[in-house]
Amino acid sequence: MIEYDTFFMGEPSDVLQDEVTEIVIRDLTPGRHKYRCAYAEVRLSSDADKYPHRLWPRLGRGQWVGEAWSVEVVREVNKIPEAWR
Repeated sequence: MIEYDTFFMGEPSDVLQDEVTEIVIRDLTPGRHKYRCAYAEVRLSSDADKYPHRLWPRLGRGQWVGEAWSVEVVREVNKIPEAWR
């Protein structure tokens, strides 16, 4: 199981669940790539056991929401234009 966190600018209850949504996730797995951020298309659920990975939601100023959510990463999205890579 991989652990991620993300920041919600509004209320977590307003987040679309069980639909593909594009968000910024931050990898919390210990090691060299800890805290690596990426844009990703994901499916979210407030049910901690629904999807294979764990997501720790935070509010806009960084406060923990308190309960872990589950997340399935559909794919990572590269926002950098091809000409700039």
